[in-house]
Amino acid sequence: MSRTSRTFRIARPRGTSSATSPLGALRSPGFRRYLLGQVPSVTGSWAQVVALSWAVVDRDPAALGWVVAAQFTPSLVLGPWFGAVTDRHDRKRILMFAEAGLGAVAAAYALAAATGHLTLGVIGVLACCWGVLNALDTPARRALVPMLVTPDRSASASALSGMVLLSGMTAGSALGAALVAAAGVTTAFAVNAATFAFDLAVLATIRAGASPRVARAPRQLRDGLAYLRHTPRLRTPLVALAVLATLAFTVQVSVPILVRTVFGAGAGVVGIAFTVVTAGGLVGSVLFATYSGGRALVGAAAGMAASMALTAAAPTLGVALIALAGVGLTWSVFIAATVAILQTAEPAFMGRVMSWLAVVLVGGLAAGAAVAGVVTRFAGGRAPFVVGAIAAIAAAALTSGTGRAPDRAVSRSTDPAGSSGFPRGREPAEGSGGPPCSSGPGFGRPAPGPERW
Repeated sequence: MSRTSRTFRIARPRGTSSATSPLGALRSPGFRRYLLGQVPSVTGSWAQVVALSWAVVDRDPAALGWVVAAQFTPSLVLGPWFGAVTDRHDRKRILMFAEAGLGAVAAAYALAAATGHLTLGVIGVLACCWGVLNALDTPARRALVPMLVTPDRSASASALSGMVLLSGMTAGSALGAALVAAAGVTTAFAVNAATFAFDLAVLATIRAGASPRVARAPRQLRDGLAYLRHTPRLRTPLVALAVLATLAFTVQVSVPILVRTVFGAGAGVVGIAFTVVTAGGLVGSVLFATYSGGRALVGAAAGMAASMALTAAAPTLGVALIALAGVGLTWSVFIAATVAILQTAEPAFMGRVMSWLAVVLVGGLAAGAAVAGVVTRFAGGRAPFVVGAIAAIAAAALTSGTGRAPDRAVSRSTDPAGSSGFPRGREPAEGSGGPPCSSGPGFGRPAPGPERW
């Protein structure tokens, strides 16, 4: 077949086109085991967050910001490159390597604390190691999930993963506080190390099949970014998520300021407000799993705009808390819908696509904290929610057409950009992970579900 007559198919995100059972993904044995390992691992990680924060504040409160930056900066700098690494290697093995490394870092925290060597210098080094390993863990984990479920269960898998994360955040924070109060930070670190050992044992039992791999080649990072840029169905939700993360979901800064400066409440109410946001997120995960229609993105963005506006105009604290529950719910739905869409990317690009999701979330939330602080300083405690409402309206406008474009097969000879989404002459080199040709056996289809293994 000549090069000019090859036909490529751009897949439609089937996981977001129809309603599915909230627990549909649990019918896949591999995904059940994946979640079984995730529940204690996420809980232990958030227990460590509490313990580490306490250890740093106990030594020098001003150093906490630097420690947090050390953990998140690697995702911004190394995330896209690690996404390419994920695409070139077995996803399950990459994930197990990252999990083993994270467990080793947790054990090192415990050992240093037990021997009295947990200084700020040691914490800084271990925080950097944690950040690097987490930057590798994220794309590998996100790219593995589509191999464990069939496409019609991707929305359920995304929602259930979100529920585990939110539940782990809540339970882990409480567990961390209890462990630090009762037995000290050493125990919290040791418990987290043990949860990673359990997760590794569970991952080893999962039959994930062979990962789609691409050969090492020049320009793979640029090819991954070009694939996103020229695939509107993937690009649009990611851009909208960046807008929301930077300008709307700034609750880590805006909520405490609202509670303290507008309603004159104390730290206890701040905790209640965060709990309300988390509870709303859990409801949102269930809602998305129950109904994951193609309009989920625009509906979530519009709902967030309304919730933000109500929070900004709330006459009483009670009304503000109700509105904040709506903020958490709609944010959770938007993220779950975005992840479900991104996980329909071509298998050869999956790692790089999911790495950009991590970059957008980490970078957006970090920048959003600064934006909310500046807006509050000049316009008051309600202003960040006004800005958030405007940003959510913009996100709704951006995603208004998402989920409605039909599948299309495009020929290189008629499509000026090429069906792969790359400008003519800039297609990936052979073996570098370009979209698969639909004319060959097995091409143009997603990776087989677990029933095929």
